[in-house]
Amino acid sequence: MDRGSQDWVLDPIQNQVLEANQKMRTLRILLLSAVSALCALAQAPVISAVTNGLSYSTQMSPGVLATVFGSSLSGNNQHVRLNGVDCPITYSSDSQVNIQIPWEAATGKGHVVVAHDGMSSSPFAVTISPYSPALSSYDGGGSGTGVFFSGANLITSTNPANGGDTLSTYGVGLGATNPAIATGEITPNPPPLYVTLATPTITVGGKATSILFSGLAPGFLATDQINFTLAPDTPTGTRTVVVKIGKASTNQITIPIGCLDVTGKVSVALGPLTHQSGSKYSQKVTVTNMSGTALAAKASVVLTNLSSTSQLSNGGGASCPSSDGSPYRSTSFTGAGAAQTATVTLSFTDSTGNISYGVRVLDK
Repeated sequence: MDRGSQDWVLDPIQNQVLEANQKMRTLRILLLSAVSALCALAQAPVISAVTNGLSYSTQMSPGVLATVFGSSLSGNNQHVRLNGVDCPITYSSDSQVNIQIPWEAATGKGHVVVAHDGMSSSPFAVTISPYSPALSSYDGGGSGTGVFFSGANLITSTNPANGGDTLSTYGVGLGATNPAIATGEITPNPPPLYVTLATPTITVGGKATSILFSGLAPGFLATDQINFTLAPDTPTGTRTVVVKIGKASTNQITIPIGCLDVTGKVSVALGPLTHQSGSKYSQKVTVTNMSGTALAAKASVVLTNLSSTSQLSNGGGASCPSSDGSPYRSTSFTGAGAAQTATVTLSFTDSTGNISYGVRVLDK
C-alpha cells in the first residue's frame, strides 16, 4: 500500500493513546485555569494591629504570646516574621493569627510581616520591651475579672477569695527564665521549675501580696504562673490587681474579695474534745477579739490541715466560706471591743479519735 497517497489508518492502541493525550491536555488547561482563578482570588495580607495576646495592649516582650489582627492573613505556606525571624503560629484565620514572639528577639523597635502564597504584608511597626505583664481574664477579653485559683477552686463572684488566701494565676510577659527554654517549646513538667529571672510584685486593692513562685506553667506554651498570698487585710469587694515587673505594669484585671483574715487579731481557745458516741466527737471553739477595734458580726472559723481521718460534720454557713474548699463553720461575734467573742461547737466524725487541725478566722 502506498502510504504517501492515503490517510493514516490508526490501529485501536494508537487511537487510545491519542485520546488519553487529548484528555491530559484538557486536564492541564483546567488545572491552569483553576490556579489562575485562585491566584486572582488570593489577596496580600494586611496587618491592622499587633498586640499582647492577653491584654491586647501594644506592650510586648521576648517570649510573649501575641496576636496579629488584620485581613487576608491566612493562606498557603504561611509565615509570620519579626525582624525576619519566624514566629511560631498557634492559631490562624483570615482576620487573626496568634503567635509567640521569639525568646531571642531583641528589645527596641521592630517590624512584623505576614506572608503566604508568595505575597507579603507591609511591615508593621512594633516595640519589644524587656517585660510585658498581662494576666488571664475570665472572659478572654483582656480586662475585668481575672482567672485565679484557690487550691483547685476557681475564684468567682460566688466563690470570692479571702484575705490571707494563697492563690495562683496565669499570664504572660514576665521575661526570661532559669533555665532558659526554646522558642515554641511547651514547658515540660518539673523538674526543673522554669523560674523567672525577675520577680514581679502584685498588689490587690492597694495591699502588697507575698510572691511564692513566678515561672512558666508546665504543659503550656510561654504561659507564666504566679503563686501568691493575699494580705490578711485585703479590702473586700471587687479589687484591682496590679502586676509590676521592671518598668512595666498592668492593672486591667480585678478579683472579688469576700472576707478579711483576722486570725492575727484574735485569740482562739479550744475546749476539750468530747466523745459523743461511736465515731462522733465535738469540740467548742471560742474566738476573742484582741485588737481593741470592733470586728464585723459575721465571721467563720476555717479548719486548716484537718487530720485525714476526720470530717467536720456540721460545717458550712453563709458567712465567710473558705475559697479553697477547706471545712469551715460560720459564726457571729457578739459584744464590743475586747469583749467581742464568737463561739462555735464543731462536730466531727473520726474512727480513730485523733482529731487535729489549725484555725483561721475570717470576718466580713
